[in-house]
Amino acid sequence: MPILKVISIVFPVFSIIGLGFAFARFKKISLEPVIEILLYLTIPSLVISSLTKKHLVMGELTIVSLAACGVVLGTGVISFLYLRIINRKELRGFYLPTMFMNSGNMAFPLALLAFGEEGLAIAIIYYVAISILVYSLGIYIAKGQGGFSEVFKLPLIYASIIGITLNLTDTALPKPVLSIVEILGNATIPLMLISLGYRLHSTHLTSFGISISGAVIRIAGGALIAYWLTVIFAIDGLNQKIIILSSSMPSAVINFIVSYRYRLHSELVASIISISTVLSIITTPIILAMLL
Repeated sequence: MPILKVISIVFPVFSIIGLGFAFARFKKISLEPVIEILLYLTIPSLVISSLTKKHLVMGELTIVSLAACGVVLGTGVISFLYLRIINRKELRGFYLPTMFMNSGNMAFPLALLAFGEEGLAIAIIYYVAISILVYSLGIYIAKGQGGFSEVFKLPLIYASIIGITLNLTDTALPKPVLSIVEILGNATIPLMLISLGYRLHSTHLTSFGISISGAVIRIAGGALIAYWLTVIFAIDGLNQKIIILSSSMPSAVINFIVSYRYRLHSELVASIISISTVLSIITTPIILAMLL
């Protein structure tokens, strides 16, 4: 695979993240309204619009979703063993950034640029599964009892049900409604990337050794577990490529939001997010070159 094609895929993604980082140096804003717009308007719209563009089968939905769950649980096991080895079992917040990857901000544009609309649709299925886990298992890790109910407070789960139902029943939205959903959905990727860059500017590194280990578990551990799962369960083609690509993404910014909200080692979580994102500048082109 020519290196120039790989660069042409990753360059726009990291450039927009860089613009968000640079913007934070000159202008101070609150990201909370932006995150609310993403969570309640643009991401659900992108989920619906994308899931109606690619014909899905129940088997594909099941395979991709189960693979995402397998990667989350696998990196969770690795994290558990690592914390036992270094005798830091109290670092419960360590699990968030190692288990839950940035399958939205970065995986969406990479999947779209590398594999087109079909790749984006599969990446969205993966993202939906991860998001459900973040807002249930992730919040349970951070909050404890009662965390699983949080997933039903966000429109993502309902947008996923609508999109999948429309797809499997071959039902088309009225054109005016589809246009609204597509316009809102198109705003998602640039807003996500800029928000990620902006958030990284205010992150301070802490527990450097543990943070590096967390970043390696997230990227290398996620990619290896995804590869083994696709081999063991004979998942091939575009599904395999998107599963591996999404699983190799750095830690998601939502991990910081969850850890900050529930006061669970938020500085360590932010450090792992930052280091894994910087590390992905090197690892993402390598993984893409292997997949293309």
